[in-house]
Amino acid sequence: MLLNDKVALITGATSGIGRAGALIFAKEGANVIIIGRNEKEGEKIVDTIRGQGNKAAFIRADLSLVDEIEHMVGTAAEIYGRIDIFWHNAGAYFAGHIDLVEEEHYDREMTIGLKAAVFGTKLVIPIMRQTGGGSILYTSSMLGLRPSPYTPGNSITHGLGKAGMVMLTRCLTEPLARSNIRVNCICPGPVETKEWKAGIVDKAKATDIDPEEYYNLSLERLPSKKNITEEEVANAAAFLVSDKASGITGAAFPVDGGFSAI
Repeated sequence: MLLNDKVALITGATSGIGRAGALIFAKEGANVIIIGRNEKEGEKIVDTIRGQGNKAAFIRADLSLVDEIEHMVGTAAEIYGRIDIFWHNAGAYFAGHIDLVEEEHYDREMTIGLKAAVFGTKLVIPIMRQTGGGSILYTSSMLGLRPSPYTPGNSITHGLGKAGMVMLTRCLTEPLARSNIRVNCICPGPVETKEWKAGIVDKAKATDIDPEEYYNLSLERLPSKKNITEEEVANAAAFLVSDKASGITGAAFPVDGGFSAI
């Protein structure tokens, strides 16, 4: 198994990509700590993982607050005595280009995404150093690598925040390599989560395009001509944080159906 006996802390793990990641990491042998605000969904995932004979725990945390991030990391370390993997997958999303951006949208995306990544990483580093190293992964986006061609409907806050994840990865690569800690980010293409579907409607409104037409335009831009699944992203994440990827650090790893290559 890829992650046998590793302790994996995953934020944003009660739905979407994070939920798929929690289930796949557990199947690969990891002891999974699920982070989210939805306690009911979190406990459901824990029950599912335990029902399959694997270990899991849930910690409720609001990642907009640094003291809750501190509580999250401290509690996680107490549960299993170590943290080998930190996957910061949580984020917020608001559609709209510069003309539509609101202060609350900007603050929410930067706080849940980038700020939580910075402080979560700061807090897990000493724990990883005590046990000889670890692996850190951030969920960026194909829009963190380059903007969408559909400019009027592009989300500037999302692109800025996700590009920040890529730069954070690169800034941390060399100093953390000295402590045997690898840092990578994964850059998914369109994944049909509930939030993504809602974003399609919002973007279509911003461009005066019918949502179905906008959806088809989005797919047409991808060489693969299909959306990425949550499981495809989660499987790539499992590889990146595993010892099989020991030579990979500082990478912005696209899982985007070829979008970043054209």
